[in-house]
Amino acid sequence: MSYFKSKEGSLESSINEVSKHLKDNAYSQFFKKQLKKTGKGIASMSDQEKKDFFNKVDKEYKAKAESDEKMKAKSKETMTGKEKTPVETEPKINYNK
Repeated sequence: MSYFKSKEGSLESSINEVSKHLKDNAYSQFFKKQLKKTGKGIASMSDQEKKDFFNKVDKEYKAKAESDEKMKAKSKETMTGKEKTPVETEPKINYNK
C-alpha cells in the first residue's frame, strides 16, 4: 500500500514507522543480545520478568529515528520558519443572549 500517500500522524504512517523497527537489523541484533544475556527465552519468563526485559530493551536501544524525532521536538520554529504559537485547547465562548 505504499502507493497511497498518507498524512503524517495517520494510522498508515504510524504502521510504517513500526514496520521500520521490525525490519531494522540493528534492533534485531540488539534484542537477541539482550535476550541471550538473560539466559531465558521469552516464553519461560514470568509476566514481571517480561515487563522488566522489554522496558530495559526499550530504554537502552536508541534508534536513529528516535534521535531525529527528539531534535524536531526541541525545535522552536515551525516548518515555515516562524515561531510556534500556543494553541488554546479550551477557548472561552461568549454567547449573546
